[in-house]
Amino acid sequence: MTLGRRQFLAASAALGAAVTAPSLLAGGLSGAPPSRYPDTAWHSLDERFDRYVLFNSPLERQWSGGLWLEGPAWNAIGRYAVFSDIPRARQMRWDEASGQVSVLRHEVGHSNGNTFDTQGRLVACEHSPARVVRYEWDGSLSVLVDQYNGKHLNAPNDLVALDSGGIIFTDPGYGAHVDYEGHRRELELDTAVYYWEDGMQEPLVLTTELFKPNGIALAPDGKSLYVTDTAPSHHPDQPATITRFTLADGGKRLDAMQRLVESDSEGYDGMTVDVDGNLWVGTSGGEGVDGVSVFAPDGTLIGRILLPEVCANVCFVGDDRNRLLMTASQSIYTLYTGTRGA
Repeated sequence: MTLGRRQFLAASAALGAAVTAPSLLAGGLSGAPPSRYPDTAWHSLDERFDRYVLFNSPLERQWSGGLWLEGPAWNAIGRYAVFSDIPRARQMRWDEASGQVSVLRHEVGHSNGNTFDTQGRLVACEHSPARVVRYEWDGSLSVLVDQYNGKHLNAPNDLVALDSGGIIFTDPGYGAHVDYEGHRRELELDTAVYYWEDGMQEPLVLTTELFKPNGIALAPDGKSLYVTDTAPSHHPDQPATITRFTLADGGKRLDAMQRLVESDSEGYDGMTVDVDGNLWVGTSGGEGVDGVSVFAPDGTLIGRILLPEVCANVCFVGDDRNRLLMTASQSIYTLYTGTRGA
């Protein structure tokens, strides 16, 4: 059979596409070779952790290109996660279905922690100006709280939304120390954990007993509150800690303060809790420590997820809430687990 010029060109183009298409000739191979199962990111330290380790679950680096990534929050309806690139003053959006990352909002006051309230509205902590804001259904921005006792907040860091409609947030002041995650200025208030709800003129101080109250999470039953303290960053003589409080008066008071974890060699940042009450905590401390530390409800370290970068914060995502999303320095990672987020 003799091929015409058009037929020859079409056949050549098809052959060239087949040669260069990895999905056809290389089984879809691209990028770095896969790691051997089980992934070396898993590091079990206690048999209680073994049930959460999935033998064939790989650590996946979803995206890189941030400066200091923080504050992930999962939106189940939209199947996306919001997270912050604090130095660039951007809120970012990771789409679970496509795996794509895009800028959700820019110039957002060096936004840090994010959460969705019971009505599905995004609530965010901002460093500069120092405030807690809420994005309403019509797209408008409401400033919920920016002062206490006539003084500016330090730099709200992380928060949780209560079923009652109230929020609890930490205010350690990291966005006020240097011109990077905010703008440098002197702190006007003691570092504290606050409660706020609609109708309040100013928030309630829940505690000032922590040096640098940072990450925050609720127990599965909603009766206990966990707060990390990154004290060593500005108080070298103090350990990094994780403290548990009992919520009273609908979250307007904290009782039964109990220090669960303390360390002189590791730092604990943002965290989330699974359905069994285990704490999954963003951790820094160097190679072999950087990543996520997993603590049983009694405070025992039972396992780690090791990352090549410092991990600032985590949340569970996906239809089954069994996929851990980690904001780690410049990148975001995911890992399927044998548990679900509370």
